[in-house]
Amino acid sequence: MSHFLVFKGGRIVTPQGVRRADVLVDSKNGKILRISYHILSKGARAIRCSGLILLPGAVDPHVHLRDPEDRSKEDFSTGTASALAGGVTTVIDMPCYRNPATTTISAYNKKRALAKKRCRCDYQIRFGASEKNQREAARSNAPSLKIFLTDTGSELTCSYASAARHFAAFPKEKPICIHAEDDARIAVRKRRFFEHEKVRDKVAAQIACEKALKLAARAGRRRIHMCHLTTGLEVDMCRKHPNATYEINPAHLHLCIDDLRDLGFLGKVNPPLRDRTEMLRLWRKIGNDTMMASDHAPHLPKQKKLGSSGLPGVGTILPLMLQAVHARKLSLPLLSRICSYNAARAFLLSSKGEIAEGKDADIVLVDLHKKWRISAKNRLSKCKWTPFEGMDVYGKIEEVYLRGKLAYDGKKVLAKKGAGKEVK
Repeated sequence: MSHFLVFKGGRIVTPQGVRRADVLVDSKNGKILRISYHILSKGARAIRCSGLILLPGAVDPHVHLRDPEDRSKEDFSTGTASALAGGVTTVIDMPCYRNPATTTISAYNKKRALAKKRCRCDYQIRFGASEKNQREAARSNAPSLKIFLTDTGSELTCSYASAARHFAAFPKEKPICIHAEDDARIAVRKRRFFEHEKVRDKVAAQIACEKALKLAARAGRRRIHMCHLTTGLEVDMCRKHPNATYEINPAHLHLCIDDLRDLGFLGKVNPPLRDRTEMLRLWRKIGNDTMMASDHAPHLPKQKKLGSSGLPGVGTILPLMLQAVHARKLSLPLLSRICSYNAARAFLLSSKGEIAEGKDADIVLVDLHKKWRISAKNRLSKCKWTPFEGMDVYGKIEEVYLRGKLAYDGKKVLAKKGAGKEVK
């Protein structure tokens, strides 16, 4: 069978627009060879795409796949299967908190070795910052670093002073990713409030965001990336910093405090869900510089009941934003930018994020007019629940190709363990 494929008759979505064209792919080297109207390539296998759009594989720059920390919740195999079923072809996995924490070069390389054996989609592994591992992080050769400016109950906790030392030591061209919530304010509010969303209020996030951006500015041309922003003010802060990027979790666009009446303990997440006014304000802030990230943080329901914070989301990030296109909240070009292109650029994934000649043939075929229902069963995560259970959405993912090979056929994941490659 020929290793050349031609995607014929579909509409290609890029950040610049939507156009009808064919795409010639070499599945042997995994690259897009040519994009043109009506490609004739003798011997190539034709993929009929009439009535479908071709999206670049989504890049999710913020997932917690729990491997090897707690594989009862998720692992590299199940997490990346969920990613592919949701049209995500590249993930960036966050450092483990413990067992062991991804704060040493040894733990980092062991985690990379596990990912190489188990990941079904492409991936990067992020290094973790602790209070005193600045030298280790700088020598790790990791593509990015994660700093938690709030107590995690683990080594992955940094003071502002420690963060400043990481800003100075870690290579400036590589992004440092920040979880920004201010511990001092949280400690005060714990004495006044019981509700999670009141203890970790939006002001705690805004204080830490402002402090982190100021520290980065003092470090010179320091790349900084602000994780899971939940308020419009935080977005405005990032836009004033010349070397800052930021992400929004689709959960904070589709869920608010009102939804906790139905979700209960399942809706607990850090940073918490905000009120409806702030949720709508966040929608209005979406622009060409926005990127979507799921902060996929699976816990089993019994663990959620005991107070664990986090929501599964790698399998719903693209479906939720396709529904936003159906609701006319987003255009298709903006969708491709915020779900693929921007993350690829921010995290130096030069072969990803765009359907273009020379790029990896990560292609998602979508029927925009087909309605389907989100369920834990079709999202494939090991945690077996989703906050969007039963939600009807438009935009059915029919097939997903990873570097030119069919990885998801609309019903099941075909990519085997180890099919994913580390992207450098």
